[in-house]
Amino acid sequence: MTEELTEEVEAAVRNEVDEEEIRDTDIAFDCPQCGKNLVIDYRGAGLQINCSACGASVLVPIPDGMELHDLDLDPGEILKQLFATRRNYQKAELEIQSLKARLTQLQETLGVMQEVIAEGLSDS
Repeated sequence: MTEELTEEVEAAVRNEVDEEEIRDTDIAFDCPQCGKNLVIDYRGAGLQINCSACGASVLVPIPDGMELHDLDLDPGEILKQLFATRRNYQKAELEIQSLKARLTQLQETLGVMQEVIAEGLSDS
């Protein structure tokens, strides 16, 4: 999925269902585990999602009269999505490296602070 479409699908599962927010194109269904009413954009049809209430894995139903191939994209759009996914993956990898470096710095700072505290306690 494109970054834009992925964000839309992720944002489409709402925690609280408000009748005014449900669009004609949305799919409304209940979680089979906990009964929570879920709403998702039609492009989520056939996807496996996690329930926002209980976390159970739920298959989004495909509305009557809709076929999954109705959502199929042309090869050019799929290629764009692949490139966007790769870019997002690279950005995430860089962010992970940055966070790991920051974590190491914080752990070192914590170690120094613990030593100072220990020395202060032993001087008392």
